[in-house]
Amino acid sequence: MSSMRSFLFTLIAAASGISMSSAALANGGPYAVDDAGVATPGKFKLESWTSWASNGDQVLYLVSPGYVFEALPFVEFELTLERRRTDGEWATTFAPAAKIAFRDIEEHGVGLALSVGSGHAGVIRNADTIYAVVPLSLPVNERLNLHFNAGVERDLTENETAGVWGMAAQVMAHDRLELIGEVFGSEGNRPGWQAGIRPFLFDGNVALDIVYGRNLDGERANWLTVGFAVEF
Repeated sequence: MSSMRSFLFTLIAAASGISMSSAALANGGPYAVDDAGVATPGKFKLESWTSWASNGDQVLYLVSPGYVFEALPFVEFELTLERRRTDGEWATTFAPAAKIAFRDIEEHGVGLALSVGSGHAGVIRNADTIYAVVPLSLPVNERLNLHFNAGVERDLTENETAGVWGMAAQVMAHDRLELIGEVFGSEGNRPGWQAGIRPFLFDGNVALDIVYGRNLDGERANWLTVGFAVEF
């Protein structure tokens, strides 16, 4: 935890003298903490990544297409397909989700949304859960965005309800490079953290994520994640 706090403070300190593009308003991808924005209306968003853990667990692939209808420009619909190995057992899961943006960050200065669905979205990683999470996005200046998540999850297997939380710092270190750090957790579990870089390739149309994290699933394991995101 102390190392993650140091990383977040370093991001904030580094923000003086860096410029930010509109692409930095979104967090998403393999990060657990969600932002309050939605994708561009009328365009498909595709996110995908693969992850390896030091304890042998693995996300072979996670594919998450999303779409915002022009008739509902404030609602984003997603469907996540994941193939994962946990404790030596393989499983394939589907997870629908929706995010409703109540306040646009560019128009109001603060972004506020509500995300609902099943596992694999926001700070929820268990496929056997349903959740409701409120993402809040706050631009500190033109270079730095902060994101905060708070909500609840319902474990359908154990019939238990728990609170979830997360916070992230996102800095545009260059016209084509972001730095992101986050901490997140739920009641009764050890907090997790992730930090990574996000270069923008092909004239900024493709975002590549390279992420290192620990304790993503409530266990003391280190994770390496590589993924990408694109709109078309």
